[in-house]
Amino acid sequence: MDEKKLEEMYKMVHENNAMLKSARRSAFIGGIVKAVWWVVVLIILPYFTWLYIQPYLDTAVRQYDAIQARGGAVTAQAEDVQKQLDGLRSQASGFMDLLKKFGLGN
Repeated sequence: MDEKKLEEMYKMVHENNAMLKSARRSAFIGGIVKAVWWVVVLIILPYFTWLYIQPYLDTAVRQYDAIQARGGAVTAQAEDVQKQLDGLRSQASGFMDLLKKFGLGN
């Protein structure tokens, strides 16, 4: 091989080496950027979303608990009303029996 071809080959090998280093550097930086992007997407965005939604969620949970407590009170009142109605029925049946004794009831 003559000197000119060796010089040309050396120049191409040097250019090739520079391109490979550049490609490896770009791939490495791209990997870091991709890793940072996934950290942002999987950790930071949900965290900020939670910070934004949490006050509304707390209010909704408190309202739900209050409704549950009122529901228990309503149930207790309904049971009391049922007991009172049962008492009135027993009194009414006693009154109807009294009317039947006097011949006024059916």
